[in-house]
Amino acid sequence: MVPKITIITPTYDHQAFISKCIQSVISQNYQDWEQIIVDDASSDKTYEIASKFAHKDKRIKIIRHKKNWGITKLADSYNQALNKAGGKYIAILEGDDFWPKDKLERQISMIEKSGAVFSYGDSIMTDSSGLPIKIFTYDYARDALNNNPTGSILPLFATLKFSIIPVTAMIKTSVLKDIGGFQKDNYYPFTDIPTFLALSLRGNFLYINDVLGYYRKQQNSSWFRFASKTRSMGKEEVQKCFNNFLLLNKKNPRAKKLLKMKSMLQNSQAKLINNKWLTKPISIFLNSSAFRGGTNPLFAIFVFQYATYKFKKLFK
Repeated sequence: MVPKITIITPTYDHQAFISKCIQSVISQNYQDWEQIIVDDASSDKTYEIASKFAHKDKRIKIIRHKKNWGITKLADSYNQALNKAGGKYIAILEGDDFWPKDKLERQISMIEKSGAVFSYGDSIMTDSSGLPIKIFTYDYARDALNNNPTGSILPLFATLKFSIIPVTAMIKTSVLKDIGGFQKDNYYPFTDIPTFLALSLRGNFLYINDVLGYYRKQQNSSWFRFASKTRSMGKEEVQKCFNNFLLLNKKNPRAKKLLKMKSMLQNSQAKLINNKWLTKPISIFLNSSAFRGGTNPLFAIFVFQYATYKFKKLFK
């Protein structure tokens, strides 16, 4: 019997992107899914567009907020959908992102065989029009990426350079509910890092060295608005989030070990944060460049990156 997957799709003012997002779900080779869309009181036609899909396909359900909850209540929006989830696994697909058609089929097969509590993979960043401009992959020890043994991935998060792109994530529902659902932090408003850190103490992960999602860069993204207002493009906030996590779990052997290395970690983290502060104008410029639709000069760089990526995979 194939397990059902619940796809959680938070969205706000994504009228230009929500159709492709939903269509990438409908087009999946794996069809035992439900999609729960949480519309955070969009001021455009996002809800109307999503409703047309939901009317045709009963697997698509929509929760609509009367007032905008915003990023400070993002975890609440996710958990609102989680409470209605009927799937064995949870997949994340934000309203401006999309998937390759074999994403669910490949990932569900591998996570079921592995017994992992969480799975993720490589991803491609696109500009606002969906044109690929950068590939995200991981060049770390496979045991660390697979969080084997449990907690092994924490030193990667401690660098502040490592991140898991949510569009590739798949989480075992029972484990997610066991940790209290999607997590939030007082300094870092997004759910990804707090939730993935909490899951890292609950079991092994499964990293899949293949493209499992497309992450769109667009002008009104909540991440860009948040990062551009911070001193170091959000890195200080991530540092505080990570430190809070260690303190809350100080009795855990893995967390305890990192706390003993606190001075060394803070020195390396401070260097990265300072560098992000110095290069913030460049980061904002590069992110703004990614917002372009149509002909994007970053596409040429992507072509080279992707060719290199495929070449390396041939010899692994």
